[in-house]
Amino acid sequence: MGEKNFGYIYIYKCVVGSGSDICKIGITKNFHDRLKQHVRTPYYGFMPYVEFTTGNPIFTAFKVRDYDLADNLIEELLNTKKIGNYEIYNIDYEEAIKIIYKTLVKKDRLIELIKEDYTDYDYLEESEFKAEKEMIDTRISVFKDIVKQLLLKYNDELPEEVLVMLRDKEDYIDNCNSHYIRGNYVEFTNNLILDLNYNKATRLEILNKLKKFI
Repeated sequence: MGEKNFGYIYIYKCVVGSGSDICKIGITKNFHDRLKQHVRTPYYGFMPYVEFTTGNPIFTAFKVRDYDLADNLIEELLNTKKIGNYEIYNIDYEEAIKIIYKTLVKKDRLIELIKEDYTDYDYLEESEFKAEKEMIDTRISVFKDIVKQLLLKYNDELPEEVLVMLRDKEDYIDNCNSHYIRGNYVEFTNNLILDLNYNKATRLEILNKLKKFI
C-alpha cells in the first residue's frame, strides 16, 4: 500500500522581496497541475519564482510513500516556522529542503527527489563525501568567499578578465530584476555584481574561472 499510496511534498520560494525567506510548502497528488495553478492564481497572493524563458515555476518536490501522513510530517517538522493557518513558512528554501529530505530518508518515506536547475543540492550529502563535494560546491556562500579573497588580493584593481564577468548593479536591477529579487548574485566593490542565476554546470564554469585569479 505504501508504494501505491504515494504523493508529493513540494516547496518553492515566494516572490516577496530581496533576501526574504518565505516558502510555500504543500502536499499534492499531482504537483505539476498544482504548481501551474499557483502560477495562474498565486496561493493567497504568494507567487513562486518562474523560469524566465518558459514561465514554469521553480520548485523542489519529494515523491513520498504514505501520502496521507505527509501533511502531518510537515506540521511536525516546521510547525514553529508556519505563518498563521496558511501553507506558508518563514524558513530558508535550502534549509527547508534539507530538513524535509533528511527526515524522509531517515523514515524511509522518500521515493524520489525532484530537483530544479538553480539550486546546488550537494549539501544534502553525508559528511564523508564533504571533501569531494567541496570541489564542485557552487552555492552562493562559496562565491562570496571567492570574492573576499579576490578583493583582498587585488583591492579595486581587479583583473580585466574578472571585470568583464561583472555587471553594474543598477543595470542588473533594471534588466534582471527577478534574478536580483531571488538573490542569485554576489556583490563586488564599485557597484559591481556577479550574476549567478544559472544552472550548476554554468556556475561551476564561472567558479573555476574566478579561482584562477586567487
